[in-house]
Amino acid sequence: VSEIAWALGSLQTDNFIFSDALEDYISVISSKFVAMNEHRPLQKWASADCVQLAVAMAHGRLDNPELLKLIFEEALYSIKDEIKQLPGRNGNKHFQSWELSILLWVQARLYLTKEIGQVFDDFAEVLPRVLLSRMKGSVLHTKQESLKTAFTNTGLGSQEKANLCWSLTVLDKVHSPGAMELVDSIFRDIAQSCANGEQIKLEHAHQLWQSIFLLDFPSDEIVTDQFISFLKSTWDKEKARHKDSSARHKNLSQTLEFMGIPHYNEHDEDIDVAIVLKTESKWLRAASKSEDLPELHSKVAVEFDGPAHFTKSSPNKGSKEPPRALGHTVLKYKLLKKQGWTVVRIPYYEFDRIPFWASMERQRYLQRKLKTHAHIRFSGIDVSEYKAPVP
Repeated sequence: VSEIAWALGSLQTDNFIFSDALEDYISVISSKFVAMNEHRPLQKWASADCVQLAVAMAHGRLDNPELLKLIFEEALYSIKDEIKQLPGRNGNKHFQSWELSILLWVQARLYLTKEIGQVFDDFAEVLPRVLLSRMKGSVLHTKQESLKTAFTNTGLGSQEKANLCWSLTVLDKVHSPGAMELVDSIFRDIAQSCANGEQIKLEHAHQLWQSIFLLDFPSDEIVTDQFISFLKSTWDKEKARHKDSSARHKNLSQTLEFMGIPHYNEHDEDIDVAIVLKTESKWLRAASKSEDLPELHSKVAVEFDGPAHFTKSSPNKGSKEPPRALGHTVLKYKLLKKQGWTVVRIPYYEFDRIPFWASMERQRYLQRKLKTHAHIRFSGIDVSEYKAPVP
């Protein structure tokens, strides 16, 4: 069951034709196990099967909280018993460290927080302590006191270490018990490896930079300024790559032009539409194309979020709630805000409802989203007004 789900999840990544098949398949699996109404219906599943199923859902962006809760409950039972030094109690399976790191990545990817289920919050809280305990135990067993040995013996490679830092940062769990010590150990181990001439993959460098930047991680004799600058330079090169605007993005830009708002498309910070305001400007109509004297300007990042930025609900869910933003999208907004940008999000499920030929309606929509104009006059009798809501 899990291998078929994993195969469909991998195939749909490169071929959207398989997306519907994956959704239907996951929906059937969920219906079967949720309908059983049993305590721990996945108890007999191997840890690898649970992880494969979770990864398939993450690749497909599938938001199926009921099935995901069952998977994470199995992992939580296991690691809680480990903390209590009761491994294998009641037939609980043992999850390898790399499997746990993958589950945390799944949680961050789908942005599964306490609001979705308490089990997700508990898992992210307990996991760092479990991994630290395993690392310390492995060092004592081998009598080699080094981070590299501890990570290797625990089964955490470069991919797992980067994922752990990134995931804990996305979920705002870096300051939970044991998490900061784990993240600090990862930074130090990778920095030391780089100082010894080992290579680091660009993807891992990007993940580490995002985490270090948001955490304001201080430099020292191991995590040096040179190492942090190296991570930043790889990120800057990634953000400076050539980007082609999507059709939706172009429509958004065209609407702003109709409204008389100067803006930048595909800004260097990987912003869809950037608007620079003079500090004293009340409305964005006073936006400037000049980036001189940046201290006299405020910055607005208009981000168009297409379907790939959100989860997909199961076909039978029938929820009227809007889709949830994925972890990498949430993290992007945190990075922009940290750099002084005010982020305005334009989700596709709102913008797409406006017909492409209704340019005035699109202007009204952006007027309210951006609070750009007190009035937009289309004719002598057609006027769109915006008034800020009264608290």
